[in-house]
Amino acid sequence: MNKLTSHERLTRIFRGEEIDRPALKLWGASPDVGWQLHEAYGPVSALAAEMTDLFAGAGGYGLNPMFGSDGGTKVDHWKTETGDPLWLHCHTRIHTPKGDVEMVRRGSQIREPGYDMEHYVKDEEDIEKLLSIPYTSPEGMKKESYDEAAAHVGNRGIAMIDLPHAAYFVHQMMGSETLAYLSVDARELVDELISVYAKRIYDHVKRILETGVEHPIFGWCGPELFLPPLLSPRDFDDFVGKYDKPICDLIHEHGGYVWVHSHGQVRHFIERFIEMGVDVINPLEPEWMSNGDVDLDEVVGTFGGRIGLEGNIEIQEILQSSKERIAGLIDACVEAGWKSGRLILCPSAGYMEYPRPTEQYIENLLFYLRYGYEAVEKCRK
Repeated sequence: MNKLTSHERLTRIFRGEEIDRPALKLWGASPDVGWQLHEAYGPVSALAAEMTDLFAGAGGYGLNPMFGSDGGTKVDHWKTETGDPLWLHCHTRIHTPKGDVEMVRRGSQIREPGYDMEHYVKDEEDIEKLLSIPYTSPEGMKKESYDEAAAHVGNRGIAMIDLPHAAYFVHQMMGSETLAYLSVDARELVDELISVYAKRIYDHVKRILETGVEHPIFGWCGPELFLPPLLSPRDFDDFVGKYDKPICDLIHEHGGYVWVHSHGQVRHFIERFIEMGVDVINPLEPEWMSNGDVDLDEVVGTFGGRIGLEGNIEIQEILQSSKERIAGLIDACVEAGWKSGRLILCPSAGYMEYPRPTEQYIENLLFYLRYGYEAVEKCRK
């Protein structure tokens, strides 16, 4: 096969068509080096823009399933001190027709990850409050938003429309512990909240598709929070599969494709993702990690090329391991994944998520890019 462009290669992986070699991705890389979380990331961003198969975000399609474009709901924001100058408590209060809900997030002043201290939903009454919030469907979806993103990335990759995920959004409203309790004590109410948000997302996708975008790719994150050990297989089917499949079907009916990010132990849910209509699943964390269970060789042997496989390189390995170990992991991943004909070699998380990267991490990122490129090139037909 002749050498494909990155755009052709990635498009064929989504379609399940023959490719010249596996794709190489560094999650978070873009055509433009642009802003850096830390100056040390500059060389990594530049090399990734040059060497990898890029996923570019298609802006202009954002959606908050809680409000839509409604501007009539009053929301208050304020901050309080924590006693530590590096952290603040960021408060948000929503005034709903049935009463206020409030959340508190511990926010970093030096770009560290934050932490939700208090969620909007503490009990069943708070779910009723969220359901009472007025919602207005966003208007003004424009085909140009996707076309401009696709033109900008060009042959270097693909553009992808990022969507909210109904079940994930509900999890964000209440957190894992409250969700676990309410999924038993108030299951119908939790299901109602997810169904309302899922319908809004479905209608949002429909409006995007009606603009006439050609073969769009949509992506979302979130099913991981409805897998064991947090929740059960039944919860996954009831709260994820039941609502995600109609959205996938709608996208496919209009010639589009679906990318889904789901951490966790997904091995026994891959068949469900395929049935749901997912074209590429990420990040397929390996079984030797505490949060993973994927033996890529076994997965390929079981499912073949029925779904695109992205990932299988754990980000902790790039953070902490030797170059020799990383090389061995890349070799094993490419050897196993290439048999499916639909592999995208990729770390399990975005590369620019650490505000103070170590020298080892930067060197390992550069090594991943260079060695990863050599490994996928060896597969070329």
